[in-house]
Amino acid sequence: MRFGQRCCSTCGRLTVPPNLVLHSPLSGVSARQGRYVIKHVLKNSEETKVTTAVALDTHSNERKVLLKRWECTDVPVARRRTELVYYEKASTPLARFQHPLVPRVLDRFVEGKHYYMVFEYIDGESLEELLQKQLKPLSERDVIGYMNNILNTLIALEQSGPPLRHFDISPANIIIEKARRRAMLTGFQILPPSPENQHSRSRHRTTLKIALSPYLPVKDQPYDQRTSIYMLAASIHHVLTNYAPPHYPAYPAVRTLNPAVSPRLEVILSKALMEDRAYRYQSYMNMKSDLLYLL
Repeated sequence: MRFGQRCCSTCGRLTVPPNLVLHSPLSGVSARQGRYVIKHVLKNSEETKVTTAVALDTHSNERKVLLKRWECTDVPVARRRTELVYYEKASTPLARFQHPLVPRVLDRFVEGKHYYMVFEYIDGESLEELLQKQLKPLSERDVIGYMNNILNTLIALEQSGPPLRHFDISPANIIIEKARRRAMLTGFQILPPSPENQHSRSRHRTTLKIALSPYLPVKDQPYDQRTSIYMLAASIHHVLTNYAPPHYPAYPAVRTLNPAVSPRLEVILSKALMEDRAYRYQSYMNMKSDLLYLL
């Protein structure tokens, strides 16, 4: 490619994706006794001690996989063992969950002081990448289809036993697959180990216990369907307007930033983005029933 070229002339994708960590020392490092070789790092958070990378599976003709690594306490050994056991138990419901719009968990293992999960690699672009590539809002027709895909996924997550939460719905974690142009939900988080997280139910969890995101409502307690509805609507508001959050004191109506959006979709997003959770949609099915009129 030419110096400064934004998009590849062959595939059309960004030459430097927004979530790519350049010159990471983990590039080329292997895991699981050399089976998975890290190709490049997508995210490396010092705050949450979580690393996400694209790797090659040398046992499967070097196919691409998504590798996620949680760093545990180095010493004392007893505490590290406890944390590793916690991640094994906390990740089990996600590993068992099967849905066509969620990447499959292919492998889980412990190596040293790290806990690893290996996910199916999705060949596609995130909504964040599409925004940066086009430098303008995405079309409403496409976005409505993406919303419907994500709502179907969230409904399936809620109906699984126990209900699964995502905790980080954002344009960066919604991948539009290349083959069928469906929106797939990625970037699932696992709450860090603590006495409260290990012994309490999900009804006690709040948005203050997870990594901060500009797509999160400020005062949601506990985290439930209405929180996920807000995060999804905030993500859709961003891709329809090309204005990233946060917005103060509240989200502006989407048509004030993009008059091409239909009034009916504006009503749906405005209701989903109410600061008071009592005035939002109370369930995914309620929001989906209104969205069906636009499909």
